[in-house]
Order: sequence, then C-alpha cells, then structure tokens
Amino acid sequence: MKFRRRKRPARPLSDATLQALIHAEQISTLYRVLPTSISGNMAGALMLSAVLIGERPASVILGWLACITLFQSWRLVLYLKSRAAGFRLANVQRAATVWAVGAGISGALWGSTAVLFFISGHHLYQAVLIILVFGMIAAAVPMLGSHLPSFYLFVLPTLTPFIVRNALEGDVPHFVLAVIATAIMLGMMSFARDYNRMLTESLSNRFEKQALADRLAAQNVDLEQARVAAEQANRSKTQFFAAASHDLRQPLHAVGLFASALANKVRDPEGAKLVSSINESVQALEALFNELLDISKLDSGIIKPELSEVRLADIFDRLRREFATEAAEKNLRLAVVSGPLVVTSDAVLLERILRNLISNAIRYTTAGAVTVSVDAKPGDGKLRIAVHDTGIGIPSSDQQRIFEEFFQLGNPGRTSKKGLGLGLSIVQRLCALLDYQILLSSEPGKGSTFSFEIPAAALPTQPTVDSTTPAPAYADLTGKLIVVIDDERAIVDGMQALLGGWGAEVIGSTTGDDVLAAVHAAGKLPALLIVDHRLGSNENGIEVAQRIRQELDPEIPGILVTGSISPELAAVARAENLEFLLKPVMADKLRSLIAAMPGFNPRLGATVPHVPSEVIDA
Repeated sequence: MKFRRRKRPARPLSDATLQALIHAEQISTLYRVLPTSISGNMAGALMLSAVLIGERPASVILGWLACITLFQSWRLVLYLKSRAAGFRLANVQRAATVWAVGAGISGALWGSTAVLFFISGHHLYQAVLIILVFGMIAAAVPMLGSHLPSFYLFVLPTLTPFIVRNALEGDVPHFVLAVIATAIMLGMMSFARDYNRMLTESLSNRFEKQALADRLAAQNVDLEQARVAAEQANRSKTQFFAAASHDLRQPLHAVGLFASALANKVRDPEGAKLVSSINESVQALEALFNELLDISKLDSGIIKPELSEVRLADIFDRLRREFATEAAEKNLRLAVVSGPLVVTSDAVLLERILRNLISNAIRYTTAGAVTVSVDAKPGDGKLRIAVHDTGIGIPSSDQQRIFEEFFQLGNPGRTSKKGLGLGLSIVQRLCALLDYQILLSSEPGKGSTFSFEIPAAALPTQPTVDSTTPAPAYADLTGKLIVVIDDERAIVDGMQALLGGWGAEVIGSTTGDDVLAAVHAAGKLPALLIVDHRLGSNENGIEVAQRIRQELDPEIPGILVTGSISPELAAVARAENLEFLLKPVMADKLRSLIAAMPGFNPRLGATVPHVPSEVIDA
C-alpha cells in the first residue's frame, strides 16, 4: 500500500515537505502491517482463552474474546477501506489519529486481562499471561515503532494494569516482578524511540536520494540505479514487518539477524550507536523470554529428564567453542577439561546447567580465569564437576539468596548486561530435576566455585586441563556458497543479509524445493547448510538436509536451527552430523560455530555433480 501524492518538480525538498513525506510513509507502514497485527492478536486471544478454560467463568472468557473479535473485525474493515482509497498527504493526520485510537483500545483490551484473568497464587497461569502480553509488546515494536503515539497508547494501557496488579499482590516476588515490568516497559519505550529515530533517518535519506535521482536521472544513470536499490531495500523491510507473529522466538530470531546485518553496513558513529542499542535490547528481551519460559516449564513439570550415557568431552568442546570469544573479549583465560569421561545424565539439561554456570562466571569476572574441572571420587562411582572463577565473590549472607528468582549482586540499576537474576534459579531447578545437589564455595574478592556430583557411567581416566583457550578466528566466508532454508521469509532474508555481509554467496529457500536447481545454477557445492527444524508440509530440516546431501555430497556440513530444547531432537541432529543451535541465534555465536566446525567447506570450488531433473520434494 502506497500513499498518493502529486508529482512534484525536480527540485530540492523543503523541510516541511520532507517531514510530510516521512510522516505519510510511517502511517502507510502502520496500515501495511495491519493483517499481521490482526492475525497475531486473534491467535494470542484464542491461545489465552484456551489456556483459561476451566479457570475462569466461560461467560467472562467468551465476553472478552467477543470484544477482541469485534475490535479486530473493525480493524479489518479499516484496512480494506484504506487499501482501496490509498493515502493522500491531506488525510494522513486523520489516518494517524484513527490508528492511534485503535492502538489505545487494543491496549485497554489486553490490559484488562490483568484484572479478568490474573489468577492469584497460580504462578503457571500468571507466567503464561505475562509471557503472552510481553510477546504482544515485543511484536508491537517493529509494527508500531514508526508512529510513537500509537506505540505509547498501546504499551501503557497494556502493561500498567499488570504492574499495578503485581504490586497489589503484596509479596516480594510480585513486587519485584512489578518493578521489572516497569523497567521493561521503559526499556521498550526507549527501544521504540531509537527505532523510530533510525527509521526516520532512513526515510529522510531515502526521500532526499529519490529527489536527487529525479533531478539528475536524465544525466546520471548511476543515481537512478541507486534510487531503485533504495526502493528495493524498503520493500525488503516491509516483508520483514509482515513476517512478525505472536510466536515469541521467531520475531526475536529475525530481529537479531537483521540488526546484526545492519551493524555490518552502518559506518557513522551515531548510526552505529543506534544499531548497538537495538542489539542490546534484542539480547535482553531474548534472555527474558528464554528464562521465563524455562522457569515456567520447569515449575509446571513439562520437562522430563531422559537419562543416557553422555560423553563429557562432547559437551565441553561445544561450550569451549561457544564461550571462547566472550572470554577473550574480557581478556579472561577459559580452561576446560578433556579426556574419555562418560556419565549418566540428560545431555541437554546437563549442558544447560554448565552453560548457565559458565555464562554467570564470565559475566562477574573482570580478570583472571574461568575453569571447568572434573574430579573422580574413588569408591562412590561419581564425578565432581566444578565451575570456578576469579570474580567478585559472594558474601556468605547472600549465598542462598543468589538462587532466588531475580536476585542479583552488584547490579542495583538492574541493567540487562548483567543478566536478569534467573540463571542460577534455573540451575538449581535443573539440578533438582536430575537429583544433583548444587554446592557453592565463595569468598568476596577472590572468586566462586559452583559444583555438583554426577554418576559416572564408566571408569574415567585422569582428566587433563586444556589451558588457555583462545577465541576462534572467524572463518573467511568470502565466495563460499551457503544454503539457508527456513519457512519464515523474514528469517531467510535476515540470514541472506547477515551472511552476505560476511562475504558469502547465499541460496535462500522457504521450502527447499528449489535448492538443487539453484545450486546447479551456481555451479559449485555448498560449503554449509543452515536449516530450520520445523518446515511446512510435515517436513523437517533434518529430512531436507539428508535429501540435499544425498543428491550433492554426504559430507556437506550442516547446522540445525530450532526453538525446541528436546533432548531427542539434539541427539538425532548430532547423529546426522548436524550442529545444533537454539533460536534466536545471535550473530557472534553463529560465526564462531561456523569457524569451529570440523570439515567446514572441505571442497570449496568443487563442481556440482549432475543434478537430476526432479528437484527434491522438501
């Protein structure tokens, strides 16, 4: 949908005209994403209603759902009318006012759930409600960020009732949650302002370049091509907006990819600062969602341990690669063990325990080392795994409190750079689930050691410590062909932008149907496959990767990207020689993993074997 304006003479834009054009494009963007907003609101409302059946009177649930349905129906009619009529500079302000009023009504309807559906004393339903509302707010940033009044009118009536309702509960956890929700609301408002400022600058540059192209098109073909390229970039941005949904991981995954790709292109200091703010906000929101989801799943009993024989070396190698860059950036020595040690445990849950402990150790250590060690205990068939740091240490008075939700040391301002205070709480829950006792030994100013005992599955040999682990050098992707398959178009576009910025040639697909033909046209084998697990038509990424390898080369390295923490899925992926990454994927972790993958791009430049006429049915 485009706004309509009279064709103007080829002359420089006045400030007033430029501001009018920017405002009109921002309002036009709001209406373009309206179908996605409607579908997301209805999906969220239906999900919440289904969860609450039996917990609240049916009349209340149906009444609220009817109000949501009527309101979204009105918005659909508004969209159809605006699509038919288009936008004119003369009626943009009226369109903006109508949208802002609608945003306020939508915020009030979602905010009313804090009164209608907040079940006091039932933490699971409270968590589901809060996560769903935070998901709506996260999706609102790219959708409403182009018009700040609409964003504020949606966010304030949505979150304020939750803040008040938690504060009125009268206990410390709910009060802390109210404070955190307030901080998140203020942070999201700041994020939206940064996003709006960046978008305004982008539109200003676009219209100024377009005006310049109009003046010089007849004499300068290069400028005309630049104008076309700018319009194409704007269409890609619109596709990204349309891909946002109520799902919590998919929007964060896409936003993180686009923000990382943008960081490679922005060179001016002010723009780089804005991009850095976006990345920090995405990472903070990712951590909040992941940890809240983990807490709710653990408390509800959804996660069940699947015990098997686990080689510690496999887990330690992955963790070493994952944290080497982060440790090196702080000039810390990261030391881990190696050796043929085998334990009986749940591989995924054990890895999550160690990941949280290592991440926490690096976060609170400014000098020295972080060490992961394993000691055999003669006679009782157990191994003692310990994570030691030379960080700030923990006073004895706080050594029990650090396992409480949202409790943090040395973070009075509650900055997200030091986490959210949920990591150790998750560690304690996971250890309890696996019947491990987490122990802490710490002295202020000298560091801390977290340890637990785990059953040994075989007689271990004496482990050796791998001394300083350097950060892996980033792989040179210049000219390498990478295949990306994801059923979300926005994620494919984000991966293409990110990997393309690193110098790679990228073939992107939402189904995998056209991959073989595109590889054949490129004339060389892929150096890497990056596939989403859940695809359409009852297909999954593991099956698609198998088919591509069968047709081209069984040794092509691959990465499976998923939002699932299923131990079975992780085991199946690694059995199929696929590395495993959880959504949302941060750019640094992706690039470090590619650099550390054994066999990455072993046959770069090899010609593609004959591709049969039948393209894989993926």
